[in-house]
Amino acid sequence: MTVHKFPQEMLPQNRSWLNRQCKNALGQLKVGANPSVPYCVQLADLALEREWYRPMGQELELTIHGMYGWKPESVRRFFEIDEAGDEIDITSGPGMSPEDLAAKILDHVESKLSEPTGSTYPTLWKGHQLRDDD
Repeated sequence: MTVHKFPQEMLPQNRSWLNRQCKNALGQLKVGANPSVPYCVQLADLALEREWYRPMGQELELTIHGMYGWKPESVRRFFEIDEAGDEIDITSGPGMSPEDLAAKILDHVESKLSEPTGSTYPTLWKGHQLRDDD
């Protein structure tokens, strides 16, 4: 049995499957990854900056930028835990291009923004704690 050891991360949340994929994607793009921010947020932000993804409106960009201020555990719950508390994988598994991975992340955010429950940018933030380190 092979035991995989992953390097220590500043944020435990960056050891998750999604964030490890995002860190690899940022490396493929030769973009320095900031270990103090979830890598999925950084990749999504880069996709918006490089215009790989056309958002529905301002809410997507505002939400991604706002996630820099969320507690890392809140970001993890947003992307990796469903309403029932079960872990989910929003990707299609390994081997995705950085652009496709970023699109999956941004699709997930847009789907939450357009839920029939009326989730909008301000209500989407409800329950996501902001960082204390500012």
